[in-house]
Amino acid sequence: MNDLSTERTPLVIAAEINMITQQTRKILLASAVEIGRRLKEAKSMINHGEWEKWLEESVSYSLSTARRLMQLYEEYGASFLDELGLSNHAPVRDLTYTQALLLLGLPEDEREEFLAQNDVAGMTKLELQQALKDRDLAKQKSEEIQQENKALKKGLEGINSAISSLMVQSVLPENVQRESPAAGASSSVSSASTTSTTSTTSLQSNAPLPTHNLKTEIDPNAPAKYAERCDTCRATISTAFFELTTALTNLHYLDEELKEKKRKEAQKLLETIAETIKVWPPPKKPLKVMR
Repeated sequence: MNDLSTERTPLVIAAEINMITQQTRKILLASAVEIGRRLKEAKSMINHGEWEKWLEESVSYSLSTARRLMQLYEEYGASFLDELGLSNHAPVRDLTYTQALLLLGLPEDEREEFLAQNDVAGMTKLELQQALKDRDLAKQKSEEIQQENKALKKGLEGINSAISSLMVQSVLPENVQRESPAAGASSSVSSASTTSTTSTTSLQSNAPLPTHNLKTEIDPNAPAKYAERCDTCRATISTAFFELTTALTNLHYLDEELKEKKRKEAQKLLETIAETIKVWPPPKKPLKVMR
């Protein structure tokens, strides 16, 4: 008798109480699901407009309580109807009523993923609330990174477009003679279109850029016009570079290997730009004489 008395410690008793409480909460969820099933059945039989009155007079439920119980059945009923526990929702059987309610805020596919990744049944209410909060924050961060990546891509496209535009507008083939203003105006469009592809390809492949002659410029406001264009392109590059570094910073904490890959790609592009702009336009080379 004394041995049995010694084994019954407050710690053992607390463990037994907690186990019974946990089992009771699981039973409560199963019961709530069954009540929700019967409420849906009754609602289908009751005339429109009489549902709330029936709830109050027949089962003393508020409309919100009935909705919650029916939602529990709709979301979790399949797991309890599967007597062999073979459904994909089987982990739900281990949840308490409170845990099941907290998880109602997740779409079904995301809820299954969350259950697979977390020991929800072993969490307290506060722990589960914190885990759901952390998940929402991570999801929000991921969406922000996706938006930043889109902005980065757009910014890089802007850089490439600005560089290509500058090259196309300032470049003509070496063997084109200087023409009168009228002739130059009519030929500039066709010359730009034929050189744009070659210019862009040369930049991307790090090949030496061709030597070009500029057409005669008689507009006295031309220097200010081209200076303003330079400022606009420089501002575009600056904005895109800031977005680039922001995206790389986020990638560093999410996927360092992918970050390093994207950093090297950006570095290669920036080195090409820096090398190209170092001496621009390039010195004129003599025409090659074909024999």
